[in-house]
Amino acid sequence: MTVTGIEEMLNNVKTLEAGFDRKARKSVREGARFFGEQLAENTPVSSIDHSGKGHLKQHMKVGSVSIKTGEYQAPVGYDKVKGPIAHFPNSGTSKQEPQHFIEETQEQTRGQVLQIFKDNLQV
Repeated sequence: MTVTGIEEMLNNVKTLEAGFDRKARKSVREGARFFGEQLAENTPVSSIDHSGKGHLKQHMKVGSVSIKTGEYQAPVGYDKVKGPIAHFPNSGTSKQEPQHFIEETQEQTRGQVLQIFKDNLQV
């Protein structure tokens, strides 16, 4: 691509900027959904529901994309009903060994999430 004048160059820069926000939001949204699906699959399910509110796996949520901190991000985790207790099976207690399913899911999906970002952000 040959640029012949400063106006053409500025128009090309504006075109790139306009498309970046949409592509960045799409890549973060798709990456978060993929991670959320895998996290739900890897979340352990007990044979007994002590709380009566359903299993932790059923309370996995993916939030919308925001740029409050200046970076594109989407929250992925458990809702307010079961979220406060998610760390017990993950980190363990005095009566339960840690299962580290959150960390394992992060490691398992890292490459695929980065590939989603790469595919969506190519110019």
